[in-house]
Amino acid sequence: MPGYQTSATQLTADLQAWMEDDGTEFAGSIPEVINLGELRLARDLDLSIFRATETTPTVQGVSAVVKPAGYAANQLGAQSISFESGASSARTFLELRSYEWIEDYLTTAEGAPQYYAEPDETNFIVAPLPDTVYTLTVRYIIRPAALVVTTNETNWLSDNVGDLLFKACLAEAEKFLKSDDRIPIWEQDYASLIPASKRELYDLMAARYPEIRAFPLGAGQ
Repeated sequence: MPGYQTSATQLTADLQAWMEDDGTEFAGSIPEVINLGELRLARDLDLSIFRATETTPTVQGVSAVVKPAGYAANQLGAQSISFESGASSARTFLELRSYEWIEDYLTTAEGAPQYYAEPDETNFIVAPLPDTVYTLTVRYIIRPAALVVTTNETNWLSDNVGDLLFKACLAEAEKFLKSDDRIPIWEQDYASLIPASKRELYDLMAARYPEIRAFPLGAGQ
């Protein structure tokens, strides 16, 4: 397990061959196609190695909370935002809402945060207004080191799930070429391989790194 290994150069050549498109427009877009495939696969595999945790403080009476630096650099979505409080250090998880919902909800009343939204690239907003300083723990998806021809030929995805990465890139390539009749072929092929690959990878990660939980958030927690 799992699959075959590939590289940025190999993926580029394979995509051109399978798409049978030697045009300069498609060739110039292949790096973006590969990047989209990488991001999609990292999200779908949902492994702990593609997550990070950072903290950021609230300010009493202020709804805006500055996003942690690592999260702000990735902007791929929070999996959870929480804080500990009380003598028992009980953890409270904030619920995601729309920016408009938070704005309608906010009043001058203060309390422990219950909800959050992402209005821009710099800040979260929380509601109610914090009644004290809370240290928010942000658990989020991180971006794999992007494959780039000549400068970063391989990464974890290309080394461990090169077959799945290729299928993800094929689906993204068909979207770029607007091949509406062929998109479902690769979408279904890719989707059919994900469940078994996830199970094998979780078992592999658990055996290799027993101290790390390889299972996604929400599974057995």
